[in-house]
Amino acid sequence: MRVANFSSRASLLNFGTMWRCRNSTDAHWPVRQSGAALCYRNFAGDLIVLCCKVCSRNRCGTMHQASFVSEDFDPGLSDQQKFALWCESMEAITCCVDITRSEAQPFSAFVHWADFAGVSVSRFGGTIRQIRRSKTAIARGPDDDFCLMFHRGAGTLSVDHIGRETALSAERAFLGTNGLPVNLQSDADSAGTTLTVSRARILSIVDNVDDLLVRPLDEQSAAVAHLKRYIDISVDLLRTPQDGALESHVNTRLLDLTALALGARGDAAHLAQARGLRASRTQDIIAQIARNFTDPDFSVGTIAKRLNLSPRYVQDLLQDTGLSFTERLLEHRLQHAMQMLTSEQGDRLKISEIALTSGFSEISYFNLRFRRRFGETPTQSRR
Repeated sequence: MRVANFSSRASLLNFGTMWRCRNSTDAHWPVRQSGAALCYRNFAGDLIVLCCKVCSRNRCGTMHQASFVSEDFDPGLSDQQKFALWCESMEAITCCVDITRSEAQPFSAFVHWADFAGVSVSRFGGTIRQIRRSKTAIARGPDDDFCLMFHRGAGTLSVDHIGRETALSAERAFLGTNGLPVNLQSDADSAGTTLTVSRARILSIVDNVDDLLVRPLDEQSAAVAHLKRYIDISVDLLRTPQDGALESHVNTRLLDLTALALGARGDAAHLAQARGLRASRTQDIIAQIARNFTDPDFSVGTIAKRLNLSPRYVQDLLQDTGLSFTERLLEHRLQHAMQMLTSEQGDRLKISEIALTSGFSEISYFNLRFRRRFGETPTQSRR
């Protein structure tokens, strides 16, 4: 096993089989962003490039979205160097931890992270077998945020935290605190999604939250299922740095669903129920449309049956977004057709074939709607 022990904004030193960090006033993470790469300088002044697929900042210069994938690092780095860089990248955007990898296979890992006004979410995975937040790690990066984690790996995740132990099967979740030591150990490659929020914020919406630590969340709960899906949606959501309204919206929905998943009661529960589950169901409906718009028989009834909702409720939720089912479905189909018409793949297809593969069953209707939407005929739009 190889262990990486890091402190964010720190420098890497190679001590044989151990990679550790040395605090340095010369090390600043990150110092600049260049295209798709995030860079920092180590204690020797060398510019280190972390091949970051996504890295965006808000107007105050605070990073609010990042993605680090080991396969994107400099191919000249050794396996252990990639492990070291990935661990430091992971820690720089999450919290101080000690990570142990499997040596039975080449190192491979990813982390996708996003922050929404103080509520951060992440998805990670790879050839990682153990993640520890020891007393030493807490000392070098103290915080007492709560972290809710969904185990998404194939094996069993053993959790040892605050004197309590539990074993989680795939898709189960638990709540922990960054303020106390925790040991997470998997018998297979690790994968998970997390939501991290300040202690003060959670205590304002959920009573006796410390009693919930390490207790597996109810896997039958609709709120837990919705929260898991909404975290996935939020991690992947690309937004502009100036989109404060969207950031606030996602922040509210994540907190509402977290409150419900943790068993909030009283006024907090009623408010979260009204906002959180409604918003999450809306996202499920939108996702269904995005995945199935090419099916010419796709309908409101199809969605209602799949999500166990009434067709009227599906229509009501979509109306709240400003677009009806018909309008949203049509836009997906038209955009898909335009993409095909302007692509190399579309060059080999007839316009009628493109219309059919985009979900249209009548060519005349396709031509009419396409010209009304884009101001030109499908033939004129060909690249």
